[in-house]
Amino acid sequence: MSDNNYLVFTRKWRPQLFEDVVGQEQVTLPLRRAIEQNRIMHAYLFSGPRGVGKTTTARVFAKALNCEKGPTTEPCNECISCRSIIEGNSLDVIEIDGASNRGIDEIRALREHIGLGSAHSKYKVYIIDEVHMLTKEAFNALLKTLEEPPGHVIFIFATTDPQNIPQTILSRCQHFRFRRMPVNLIVQNLKMIAEQEKISCDREAFFMIARAADGALRDGQRILDQAVTYARGEKITTEMTAEMLGEIDTDLLNRILTALVSSDIKAGVSALENVFEKGFDLKRFLEDIVEAMRNMLIIKTVDAKDMIESGEEQYEFLKKLSSELTKENILYMLQRSLETEQLLSRTSMPAIVMESMIADMIFSLGEGTANIDVKVPAKKEQPGVSEQKIKKETDAVKEAKQDPPEEAKSGEPQQKSNPGNILVDEITEEEIITKITKDVIEKHWDNIIERIKSREDTGELAQAMSTAGVVSYEEPNLMLTGENKFFTDRIKKHNDLIKDILKEEFKADFSINIYDKNEYMTRHKAQKDVAEEEAKNNPTVKELSRIFKISSVEVKNKK
Repeated sequence: MSDNNYLVFTRKWRPQLFEDVVGQEQVTLPLRRAIEQNRIMHAYLFSGPRGVGKTTTARVFAKALNCEKGPTTEPCNECISCRSIIEGNSLDVIEIDGASNRGIDEIRALREHIGLGSAHSKYKVYIIDEVHMLTKEAFNALLKTLEEPPGHVIFIFATTDPQNIPQTILSRCQHFRFRRMPVNLIVQNLKMIAEQEKISCDREAFFMIARAADGALRDGQRILDQAVTYARGEKITTEMTAEMLGEIDTDLLNRILTALVSSDIKAGVSALENVFEKGFDLKRFLEDIVEAMRNMLIIKTVDAKDMIESGEEQYEFLKKLSSELTKENILYMLQRSLETEQLLSRTSMPAIVMESMIADMIFSLGEGTANIDVKVPAKKEQPGVSEQKIKKETDAVKEAKQDPPEEAKSGEPQQKSNPGNILVDEITEEEIITKITKDVIEKHWDNIIERIKSREDTGELAQAMSTAGVVSYEEPNLMLTGENKFFTDRIKKHNDLIKDILKEEFKADFSINIYDKNEYMTRHKAQKDVAEEEAKNNPTVKELSRIFKISSVEVKNKK
């Protein structure tokens, strides 16, 4: 036989005192002080996201005002007034749903009853939930009552959308703003409930539930209640919670992160295929990756544990991963994930978009880092790979410039060789390039990037230059556009190095101007608008406009 007295967690653990309201001290503290100083207003507005305690706080406030010991900051929860409010049958605390009682007739009926005295309490409190749903006419009907309400009447309005409330109403209320609940506070509340209810739950499962609650404590309690039912009395595990929520298992997410950091394309694609096969929501999966990248960046830069919304085990795992990467690597992967998130919402091939993102991240890290399961050794004081590479290239160039062998002199065909990492176009440049142009620079762009890679600690610069574009070249001015602000800043930072490399490649001096792609487009449009405005004021055009209807003028280069 079922227990009809069962209460869901959201009702069973609803706060009954101000001190029980979690994470909303900016609201509860002023209300308590108002009661202590007997400065009770006639109208209050509680605004904020769903499930953060607006209606609950309104009920606690009503109890504090009408308690037989009050008004008091600590209602007894035992007197007739307190018990009737808790049970929802108080005659002096009337809760109205603004969504279903939004018309002028309902507000007129409310005004008729306002003049009546309270049944057995000091105040008659009207709590109107989702007040922004009232019609314009209903707000107008309520306005006069708000201006001069009876002394025993208090209005408490609750809303998730204060922007839709007329200013005439807002100006007559004390406005209290409720905040979204941080993950850590939701986790604390869930742990308290689990302890009281004798529920066994993995620590990481608490964080999964709290993140799924999306800032709403009520949703977190509801999901925990659902997880208890799903577990059927067994321990609530991370895997079980992920299955219930339809989210990526933490282990699967960590496999993909490990593949990214260790530059293992096979493991990355394999783990991604697992995500596809299990039918996970790719948008939610990408959000998990973005969150993980954000946490790694926080760990790498400031290592503020209180800013990381994850359990202890996951924190240590992300800390180990972040130690294998530079801040620039992590920032690039975070930025790439955010760009993919925008693309994912408008593509018809989400799987390919995700695969390309994973591949791009892995390839962009170059040769990758050491395997995360192996401790990274300290750097040794010996010539680096880049120095050896430069020597190889120099020897190969010298060999290419030497006299041809005897077989070639005899006219017999020879097979071309490309020893080592010789630059493809590294020959006597002054004999081939008669004039440097934009097309010539673009043709040699791969050589320029190879030269950059041969220098020490220039991985980020090579990556930035590989995405840059040549806009124009007028000796000696070279104009480039960067893919984004991050890459543009990398190029600007190494301006002198790029000039030296260009001089090596073309035997000429360059002056470099670099703009962010969006910045360049804005600048180009502004210049075009100025040119067209000048053209419209040209005497010839003005004369023609008297004969013909000229709506616009397009300025073209003489070439």
